[in-house]
Amino acid sequence: MTVLDTHKNKDLGPSAVPLVAGLCLALTVLSVGLGTFLPGFPVIFAGLPAWVAGLLLWPRVPRRSKLQAMALSSIGVLGGLFGYAAGGQVIWTEAVAGNAGLIALLAAVSFLRLITVPQQDQGVTRPRGPGSAVATLLGVHLFGAVVNLPTVFLMARHMARNGRIRREQYSILVKGFAAAAFWSPFFAAMAAALTYAPGAKFSLLLAFGLPLAVFALLLLLVSIWRGRHSTRVSEPQAPNKLAKNVPVQNFGPAFEGYPMNLASLWIPGVLALGVLLVHAWQPDLSVLGLISVLAPSVTVVTLIVRQRPVVADVTHHLQAGLPAMRAELALFLSAGLMAAGVASATLAFNISLPFSAFGGWEASMLLVGLVAIALIGVHPVIGISLAAALVAPLSPDPSLLASTFLAAWGIGIAMSPFSALNLSMQGTFQIKASEILRWNLPFGLALLVAASTLLLWHPAG
Repeated sequence: MTVLDTHKNKDLGPSAVPLVAGLCLALTVLSVGLGTFLPGFPVIFAGLPAWVAGLLLWPRVPRRSKLQAMALSSIGVLGGLFGYAAGGQVIWTEAVAGNAGLIALLAAVSFLRLITVPQQDQGVTRPRGPGSAVATLLGVHLFGAVVNLPTVFLMARHMARNGRIRREQYSILVKGFAAAAFWSPFFAAMAAALTYAPGAKFSLLLAFGLPLAVFALLLLLVSIWRGRHSTRVSEPQAPNKLAKNVPVQNFGPAFEGYPMNLASLWIPGVLALGVLLVHAWQPDLSVLGLISVLAPSVTVVTLIVRQRPVVADVTHHLQAGLPAMRAELALFLSAGLMAAGVASATLAFNISLPFSAFGGWEASMLLVGLVAIALIGVHPVIGISLAAALVAPLSPDPSLLASTFLAAWGIGIAMSPFSALNLSMQGTFQIKASEILRWNLPFGLALLVAASTLLLWHPAG
C-alpha cells in the first residue's frame, strides 16, 4: 500500500534542494505546455527534469513509497532487459517521459491552491441540518475537482470535533470528492487515463464520467434525504461506536457541515469551463497541456489582481508546495518505468489476455479487476499502467479504455481502506479500516454496476 504524503507535509527545511526540485517540476510543466502548442517538441525535455526532481527529493520520500517505487522500477528494468534479450525494443523515451503529462498536471494544479482553496471564517457558526449537508457535498465535489485532495482535509478539520468526524461527515467528504475523479480534467485520474490510453476523446470521457458522477451524487443525496429527520445526536467522542448501530446516517438538525461560500466557486468554474471551451474549439490540443498552461497562468494573474506578493507566493510554492508531491512523484516515475518495461516484455514474448477483443464486456471485467486490486492496497496508477501494457496488443478503443480507467480510479479510492485518501483519513481522524470498508462497500458496488452498464453502452464499445 502507499501513503501519498499530501496533507501532512514535513518541513523540507531551508536547503536549496527543494527549490531546485521545484524549479525542475516547473520546467516539466512548461515543457508539457510547450509540447501542446509546438508539434514535434521532444517529450524527453518534460521527462528529464521530472527525474532530476525525483532524485533530488528521494531522501525525503516516505519509506513505504520508497519501497514501492523500488519494486516498480525493478519490474520495469527487468521487463525491459528480458524484452531486449528476446529481440524486442525498449522505448526509452516512454520509460523516461511516459508519465510526464501526469506529473505536469499534478504540479500545475497545485498552483491553484494559492487562489482557490475554500476560505473559512473562524467566527462563522457551523451550519447545521440537511441543507448544510447538501452544500458541503457540492462544495467538496466542485472544489475537490480542481484543488484535489487538500480540499477534503481542510473541510474535514474544520468540521471535526475532538479530532474526529462522524460517519455521515466522512461519507459526504470522501464519496463526494471521489466522484470528481470520473470527469474532472484536473484530477490525476484523467491524466492517467489520457496518458495510458493515448488517442482517447475527451468529449467521450465526459459523456461517460459525468453521468457516473451524477449517479454517485444522487446516491449521497438520497442518503441525506433519508436521514434528514433524524434527531439522534452522535457523540463526537465515540462516533464510530454509534455508526455501528445506526442504519440511516444522521443528516438531521444535528448534522454539522462546512460553511461553504459557493460564490467563491467562480474561479474553479471559470477554469474548468475554459479548458472545455478551448478543447472544443481545438480538439487536437492536449487537455494535459492546456491545464499545464492555464493553471499557473490563471494563478499568477489572480494573485496580481488581488494585489498579493506574487514573487514571494510563487517562490514559496516552488520551494514547499511542489516538493511536497515527492511521494506521488516517486510513484509515478517508477510506474512509468514499469509500464515501459512490461510493454517491452509483453510484445517480445507475445503475452496476451484470455480474450481476442476489447469491448464493453471486457472493459467491465477489467474494471472489476482493477477495483479488486485497489481494495488490497494497489495504487490505481499501478493497476492502470499494468492493464494498459497487457491490453495494448488487442488494439482497444482508447476512449473505452480510458473510461474504464476513470471508473476504476474513482471507485477504487472511495472503496479501498488502503487508498491514500482513506489511509490519511484513518490516521487523522481515528477511523478504523474495517469501518471504512463496511461504510463504503454498498456505495462502491452500486457504482460498479452503474459503471459497467455505462461501459456496455459506451459509444466506443
